[in-house]
Amino acid sequence: MNQTILVSDLDGTLLNKDQQISQQNMAAIRIFRELGGIFTLATGRMEAAVAPFIKELNLDVPVILYNGARIYNPITHEVLYDRHLPLTQELWQQIMNRLTADIGLFVYRNGQVYTPNRNQLVVEHEEKDKVTCSLLTEMTVMDNITKLLLISSDLNKLKAIEQLVQDHGVPHEIVYSEWNYLEILPPDVSKGNALQALLQILSIQNAYTMAVGDNLNDISLMRSADRGYAVANAHPDLKKAADDVTIHHEQHAIAAIIKDYFIEQGVTLDEPFGDSASDGENCRRND
Repeated sequence: MNQTILVSDLDGTLLNKDQQISQQNMAAIRIFRELGGIFTLATGRMEAAVAPFIKELNLDVPVILYNGARIYNPITHEVLYDRHLPLTQELWQQIMNRLTADIGLFVYRNGQVYTPNRNQLVVEHEEKDKVTCSLLTEMTVMDNITKLLLISSDLNKLKAIEQLVQDHGVPHEIVYSEWNYLEILPPDVSKGNALQALLQILSIQNAYTMAVGDNLNDISLMRSADRGYAVANAHPDLKKAADDVTIHHEQHAIAAIIKDYFIEQGVTLDEPFGDSASDGENCRRND
């Protein structure tokens, strides 16, 4: 199993509604690693927002952050892979002109996050990620931008900003990590591309990769892995892209995937994970 890698998304996948890792998932990951498997994360979150889970899981391999714009080594604190958004002053000003009270804007740069206006959406996101934004007082566009995140319950406003970016012609990638989370990423950035970069960093030959996620930003991850899993609560388009659909993330989906993998490999476990799922009924092929 020392060439088997399981990569998991965080929100809506590994974490439950209380932003915690269940005991069942923790136990399954621990046994998976003890038997030689490699477990890591691929998330849209930044370093500070992932640090508590890295510590809880005691991860010793690099993690994919910012939806693939950065790969970070939690042991050495080195950035192993880094991509930046070539944002122009003109486009930045046009985005700023579109901001209203019902849009939260986050600018990620050099491991920090900034916002020009700490409105209610920003405060709620800060509470969720347990990261405080610095107030962006300088309106001149900064360099080394890792990504922009815009949050709004008005999808039409997000779509208008998406079109604005598309029309401007700056090299970029667009992804929705939640239905109301618009992320503007550097060109050629995705979780899937970052997974391939991670394999090169780890220098593992003929690795068997498994990946699990719940939203549109995980589609590239599904396609890049040897076997992609969508949780039952996943976006319909992700389920179509995945090889398998597993149980709901609140039912300890990671434990279910690991349990099914062990069954397929003929591994007999001396220690149960808990009541995560029943044998052989956790996942179904998405044929």
